[in-house]
Amino acid sequence: MATRRGPDNSVRVAISGTINTATWANVFWCQLTASGTPPLADLTTWLTAFQAAYKTRFAGLSQGNVSYVQAQAQLFLPGGLALPSLVAMTGAGTGANTSGSTQSACSVVSWDTGVYWRGGKPRTYIPFAVAANLADARTFSTSGKNTINSAATGFRGDINALTAGTITGTALGFVSFISGGSPRSTPLFYPFTGNKAHPRVGIQRRRLGKWTP
Repeated sequence: MATRRGPDNSVRVAISGTINTATWANVFWCQLTASGTPPLADLTTWLTAFQAAYKTRFAGLSQGNVSYVQAQAQLFLPGGLALPSLVAMTGAGTGANTSGSTQSACSVVSWDTGVYWRGGKPRTYIPFAVAANLADARTFSTSGKNTINSAATGFRGDINALTAGTITGTALGFVSFISGGSPRSTPLFYPFTGNKAHPRVGIQRRRLGKWTP
């Protein structure tokens, strides 16, 4: 499915990798402030810093079987234009591998905003949760939740501080494409104002690949 177009000067970032042979991805949206039209070099510098912040904050929440492959950005410019950038990633999760754990299990971060409606809350599913953060097979411990939430807070602060040449400001958030069950004529961007870690272990659908009979 084609990527839906965000508001002018918004950027969609996809961090992707593998867990053993299965693929995973985390998708984020940001709104950029820029002096003029950012060239590719500035977007690539910005994306390189973005993926580094992701690894710095979240690698410890993933088991070592999680590998990072690439970061991809699509910047939506005025006039219907778009600027893509792709950065190769290296490294892996730094949490200990746990024998017998399911690779579909995730740490879940819910992002707070200044808006509310039923359903569709912005969340990030961080792949392959580590045993050190669990209270049991179903829930995270209090210290585990604090660790996850602290990582998310740090990541949000890192991204909101990003600049690169003509890119003079960044806001991490999400884009609303639908209102009242109908597509918005112009998608709206809402910045994140906070975050919290879910107490229950999350599961990403299709993490283990297509169903096999």
